[in-house]
Amino acid sequence: MKLKIYISILLSALLYSSASFGQAAEETTAPEEATTPETTKPEKDNSDFSQELNEAWANPDYRSYIKAIDELIRMGDSFAENKLRLALSNYQHGKSIIQKMRDDVRLYREQAMESKHLNEKWYWQTMDRKMREERVVSEKKRKAKLKSVTYFTRAINHLDEIDNKRVRESRDYKGLLANIYREWVMAQYDLGNIPQTIDILTRYIALGPMYEGQVAPHKYLSSAYGFQEKIIEKYGIGTEQDLIYFKKKKNEHLLRATELTFKKGSPEYERMMEIVNRDEVIAIQPPN
Repeated sequence: MKLKIYISILLSALLYSSASFGQAAEETTAPEEATTPETTKPEKDNSDFSQELNEAWANPDYRSYIKAIDELIRMGDSFAENKLRLALSNYQHGKSIIQKMRDDVRLYREQAMESKHLNEKWYWQTMDRKMREERVVSEKKRKAKLKSVTYFTRAINHLDEIDNKRVRESRDYKGLLANIYREWVMAQYDLGNIPQTIDILTRYIALGPMYEGQVAPHKYLSSAYGFQEKIIEKYGIGTEQDLIYFKKKKNEHLLRATELTFKKGSPEYERMMEIVNRDEVIAIQPPN
């Protein structure tokens, strides 16, 4: 009898200790659930941390005393992206000025045509009015093109500051630069600043075969060199070597424009060759 009571007590003790051990195990494992990967905050990547440190060094008043530091900045992607954005903004602003001027001129001409001029009895009165209208149109064009050239020049300067080779060789960079060059040249040419267009036109065709193979820039270049040639002949500003140089460059681009239009060997090209050869022979003839 005593043995049965003892075994019963022993079994009860064992059951109690097992239950206590299970409860303790649950209590000890519970905190581990709070540290699962889903609830822990991921550590920052080294590159992100490095970027934060670089941004902390931002100082708009910083002045470099070493030119190489400025060159380093100009090679960066962020610098290039900012300059591309500024160049595009100036280019678009310049284009909008030209477009607004054309709209204004068209509206002005339409209103002038619809107006009744009952006070005009003589032909000279009509001609005088038309000349005044053309002067108004010319002034609108002049002001707009002068203003647009300012923005196109700023855009060119922004792109020239980019030293990032990858960006400068990209199609987008060259395309934007070509568009700005083209608008700048047309505006300056119309304003009569013809000699200044030579440098930009030369840079335009140097952008690549796609740009060199266009007829228009060679026509503009031929005309610009011809303008320089006439200035020397008329006013004597320049040497004989300058005259020969401008004449040769004029004829070179004239022939290239003819080749791109009619192809080499065509009757038109052969005719232009005759004109060029006669022009250059006259140019180098010694004085009598």
